Amino acid sequence: MKKPLSDTEPLSLMISSRCNDAIEYQNKSQSLAVLRRELKSRLEGIKIGGIQVFRVWIHEDESNTSALLNNWESCLEKARNADVFIMLYNGRAGWLGTDSPVRDGLGICHAEVAAAFDKAPGKVRSIQFRALIPAAPDSPDESFQQFVSRQKFPGAQVATGEEALQRAEELAAATVLSLAREGVGVNSSGSFYAGEALEWSRMNFHKRRDEMTKVIVKLLRKRAGGAFKQPSGNVAAIEIRGANIGFVCDSIPASMSTAAARELVGQPFLNDYQHTEKWDAAIQGPVHLIACQKSVSENQAIRQLGFPDAVVVSGPFGVYVADEVQKIQMAFIANCRDETTTRGNAQAFLNWLNDHGEAKHLVRRAKSRRSISDYIRRV
Repeated sequence: MKKPLSDTEPLSLMISSRCNDAIEYQNKSQSLAVLRRELKSRLEGIKIGGIQVFRVWIHEDESNTSALLNNWESCLEKARNADVFIMLYNGRAGWLGTDSPVRDGLGICHAEVAAAFDKAPGKVRSIQFRALIPAAPDSPDESFQQFVSRQKFPGAQVATGEEALQRAEELAAATVLSLAREGVGVNSSGSFYAGEALEWSRMNFHKRRDEMTKVIVKLLRKRAGGAFKQPSGNVAAIEIRGANIGFVCDSIPASMSTAAARELVGQPFLNDYQHTEKWDAAIQGPVHLIACQKSVSENQAIRQLGFPDAVVVSGPFGVYVADEVQKIQMAFIANCRDETTTRGNAQAFLNWLNDHGEAKHLVRRAKSRRSISDYIRRV
């Protein structure tokens, strides 16, 4: 039964930005949170034929969640599902999704706009403040600014909160008209046909595998922050729960169902004893971190492990499997379509370890795996 016009649901609109950074608004310095609330009020006041056009979501509307990861994932889900996404952009990447010191990672503002763009590029608009906050080299802010520069989101430049309010109304209206003309079906097909994801898609298997793996290794080594000497090759060691854990990194550069891509990785744990021969005695593991260009299922991960009786966890990051007998551990990071999605999903895996108590079990298994690998090499 067709709904009457009075029951028509407004379009969902998400406003993404930093909260506490200062801007000039009402002739004084105020936080972006003040502007966000005013934007919400203005946009929700837009009506056509007496019908509200937008229902606006800002982070201030969300009640505090008990788990940091749930809070992070809630924001990304809102970004994906919003009909219209407006980014208030001052160059800051935002919260890194963890309370522990992180020297490199993906900020929440960066992750939100990437999630929205990947789901439906036509719904994303930006309002950019002319005076961007300077970014330190190799920082999350620099990564965010490079991402925005590459994507060239449609939008406007502003200097004050008043200008932002005016341009937000114009952008919201223009976005609705654009979506109406082009059709939601086209805009909802994803953005992997554009930007850096398209560049990665043009690569052959071997080059894409190298590029994906390079991104994972760089993220982990930046996270380690030079605390100790890194092993050579595609290996990165980071501290988890007081232990130095060695991650052997690799990538499946196509669908898991594509045998030629899957077999490039095979069962890497068979060579663990060769890896540990060159490692410092204090590095535990290995743990295998595998970036997958597309999605990965539990069954596919178990087949790659080769042992059905294993710990298997599906999460927003992909699938984690662990064999409690041989202490083999593999994390399959899903949907690594470009640098941003690869880093974001790998970071989500590391956050999950800490936020849900799995880190202590990973460390325990890694210590046992090091002992097993060293024993195999000796015999």
